[in-house]
Amino acid sequence: MTRPYTGSTDGEAKRVRAGMKAFIDRVLLLSDHALWNNGDHVVRNMRGKTTLSVHATGRACDLSYRKMGSKGKENGRKHAVEWCNLLAKNAELLGIEMIIDYFPEPHGRAWRCDRQAWSKYTKPTVSGAPHGDWIHVELSPQMADNPGAVDSAFKSLFPQ
Repeated sequence: MTRPYTGSTDGEAKRVRAGMKAFIDRVLLLSDHALWNNGDHVVRNMRGKTTLSVHATGRACDLSYRKMGSKGKENGRKHAVEWCNLLAKNAELLGIEMIIDYFPEPHGRAWRCDRQAWSKYTKPTVSGAPHGDWIHVELSPQMADNPGAVDSAFKSLFPQ
């Protein structure tokens, strides 16, 4: 089922939203720290554009998979692809609106809720692609504001 894409239309936030924080914490834990938080809330425009980044709304995070000291794991890219697939498959449950995977050539790829599919970019579209070692994830405003819903969604995917 397609859903409308919010982008940065809900405006600037003062900090990362509680549901986004819960999402980050869950992914780090469930990936056994193969993914790590490479950035969440920062007030800025999208790189090279005049529109507000979704990071500024407190609903976006960048999850890196590079092995850097105690962060990440060997074969990080493999883990990232597995998580991209899991997140896209369960986007409705998790309230995910967009996933950007900066690595694939020629210019990265993205999944969005308004098309329910991956699109491989054929021209420069996102800064850092190709070969970026992180994925960008955006949550819906409703999920970003509801850490209980995030926890419940992950518990249904990963029952103990």
